[in-house]
Amino acid sequence: MNIELQIQKINQLIKKGNKFSLSSALEKSLSIKKKNLPPNVSSFVSNLIGITLQKLNRIDESIKYYEEAHKIDERNVAPINNLAYIYQNQSDWTKAKSYFDKVEKIEPENLIFLINIANFYASLHLIDKTFFYLEKANKISPNNKQILFNLANNYAHIGNFKESAEIFERIINLDKNFFPAYPQLVKYNKNLDKHLLDSIINLVNDKSIPEELKADLYRALATVYEKTNDDEFFMYLKKSNEIENKKKDFNKEYLLVLKESLIRSFEHQDLEKKFNIPENKQMIFICGLPRSGSTLVEQILSSHSKVNGQGELEYVRLGVENLYLSENKFDINKFNNDLSKNNNCLADFYFNRLKFHQIKENVVVDKALFNFQYMGLLNMCFPNSKIILTRRNLKDVFFSIYRNHFPASIMNWSNNEDDILAFNEAYESLVAFWKSKLKNNIYEINYENLVSDSENEIKKLLEFCELNFEKDCLNHSKNKSNKIIATVSVTQAREPIYKTAIDKSKKYEKYFTKLFSKSK
Repeated sequence: MNIELQIQKINQLIKKGNKFSLSSALEKSLSIKKKNLPPNVSSFVSNLIGITLQKLNRIDESIKYYEEAHKIDERNVAPINNLAYIYQNQSDWTKAKSYFDKVEKIEPENLIFLINIANFYASLHLIDKTFFYLEKANKISPNNKQILFNLANNYAHIGNFKESAEIFERIINLDKNFFPAYPQLVKYNKNLDKHLLDSIINLVNDKSIPEELKADLYRALATVYEKTNDDEFFMYLKKSNEIENKKKDFNKEYLLVLKESLIRSFEHQDLEKKFNIPENKQMIFICGLPRSGSTLVEQILSSHSKVNGQGELEYVRLGVENLYLSENKFDINKFNNDLSKNNNCLADFYFNRLKFHQIKENVVVDKALFNFQYMGLLNMCFPNSKIILTRRNLKDVFFSIYRNHFPASIMNWSNNEDDILAFNEAYESLVAFWKSKLKNNIYEINYENLVSDSENEIKKLLEFCELNFEKDCLNHSKNKSNKIIATVSVTQAREPIYKTAIDKSKKYEKYFTKLFSKSK
């Protein structure tokens, strides 16, 4: 069999995506690699090996083969694109940008490069550059569905829902089987026509489409029926979540090991012993469960003239994982050794990444909710920071988590009632521990109080953050300085404060007997 045919078979195995087919693809690729190949073919095969290893989550090995592929043929942009993508996912902006620069120099109109670098700038909240590269890509390939999809999502993130809906509709007109566009179109198009609804129902009933591909369609129908038919709403929502849950692998034990390790490590630690910090930015960390009001709190704070909201940054979590976790256990000895030398590695890791965001304001809000795991470290490593914990009626929180789609891998517990309860149990245990240690250093804000008595609650919030009162904070929906909202609260957070979300879960109690019975 010639090399070209062998590579075609390897690509077919990679496309299947399961562990067995990927392992087989890797074995066959390594076998070809041993042959005496021309440089361009050798580079191609090395890149193929890198792709396979990356899909097997063997990232360090994949980097090695991508670098090898680039070294063999410096004009081959595929491995450079892949390296940039890996470092982008690791929030290693320095390395990612260096590889993006190499691609741009060799092949500036490469579509994969243009899509990836647009995502790079979107991660940094540099929206003008995001649109620059997406629009450039769109001119080169005007009917490319992935480019259009990314454009539509970014228009939604800046609040231009009309433009976003028009693009999602265009995608569906180009390809009715591009299913991710349906829930987005239904979400942002206020005037849903019967033709679109009939199209979605026809696709759902099409038995030639595998059930595992229909999660987006079911979620779109759930949104359609949410205001008109509770039974239909829940039926489609449940179907969507059951499909999504099969794709995910929530490891409760992994979560518990980390929780117990953190509690053991810091049980007798003096959290008032802090690192010095050279950075002049003051951080405000908003922690809490998803859907507990964190985006609203961020939008209120970022309406202040001295504050910049940056959404959900992953730098604390990534920093702790890189610096202090081994087999999911916290290395307190290494941490204390750094503390004794005032070697503030976590803050250095964090601010080395934050500088790429080009923030002018002195106060920065990070609402990565999973920072709740590390509130003690935030207090020690960012001594001038403020820690806010958002609280909300648990039934409303649980319902909203189950109701919404969270594509991030760290939200792999959000589609199943038992998993939501397991996560919440670990969450409450760890939060209680940090509260007992940090006491008044954590400011708790209740969502229901915030929307019912907003002016007084906002004044107290600003006082805790040592910010002077500004009237703009009472009108966050008119805030123009913080343009980007890239969470599931993208529409709600742009509206004035409203009370209709309080006790929204009540009408669905009969559907969530297990979930709600443990959310008193």
